[in-house]
Amino acid sequence: MTESLELLRGMDAAAREISLEAGAILMNGFRSESTTIGYKSRTDMVTSMDGESERFICSEIWKRFPGHDIVAEEGSGRDRDGEYLWYVDPLDATNNFAHGIPFFCVSIAVMSKSSGRIVCGAVYDPCHDELFSACRGSGALLNGKAIHVSDTADHGRALFSTGFPYDKENMEHNNLEQLARILPQIQCVRRLGSAALDLCYTACGRIDGYWEPMLKPWDTAAGSLILTEAGGTVTRYDGSPFDPEYPEIAATNGRLHGYLVERLTESRDRK
Repeated sequence: MTESLELLRGMDAAAREISLEAGAILMNGFRSESTTIGYKSRTDMVTSMDGESERFICSEIWKRFPGHDIVAEEGSGRDRDGEYLWYVDPLDATNNFAHGIPFFCVSIAVMSKSSGRIVCGAVYDPCHDELFSACRGSGALLNGKAIHVSDTADHGRALFSTGFPYDKENMEHNNLEQLARILPQIQCVRRLGSAALDLCYTACGRIDGYWEPMLKPWDTAAGSLILTEAGGTVTRYDGSPFDPEYPEIAATNGRLHGYLVERLTESRDRK
């Protein structure tokens, strides 16, 4: 299915507007004594603001697009048989938020089920008032201005970012082997704590590449489109096409993608 320009623009505007309002909700609860903190597991935190932000986002989407489906991190959505599916992360980097670290975001994306493609996405960092957004085929924006990936081609001068899954005891997927292989060969690695912002920072050239295992679709859907529209490359570890439902991502400025894929697949080749 090919989206009408009017519908695409409407979804894009809605994703941006709703993410801004949800960001304001998060800031009201940031470092607030009224915000409650719980645990999904020993390492996976959840706050009262996750739920408040998600309920607002879902209600706004259904108000504007009542026939659309939603998959949301905290379970407020519904996934039935609509053509459009919204991926919602109401608070990406909950652990940062809960610890008072000013680095977190709202991430909202829309996928066309018939084409299997993300068609628009928005990622809003309320602490720095930065709104990253993209519509398929129209480029990527930061606060309304076009952004592009870096031109770094030498991996020895590249700054990468990564993350680690909550299930750290799972040695097959805990990312330590990949980190040990890549870190000595590049400039440095950052661990920012937000997959959505890792992708957006790659999109605007602040970092040159990013990889992470064991992710969820709401973590990567919006950021993957923003990075692609900024000129970057997003795949699975082995270089095959990216799928937000598949729990791994390799993302770069494009020039470094061959290097990253080669490093990420070395351990698999030896097994």
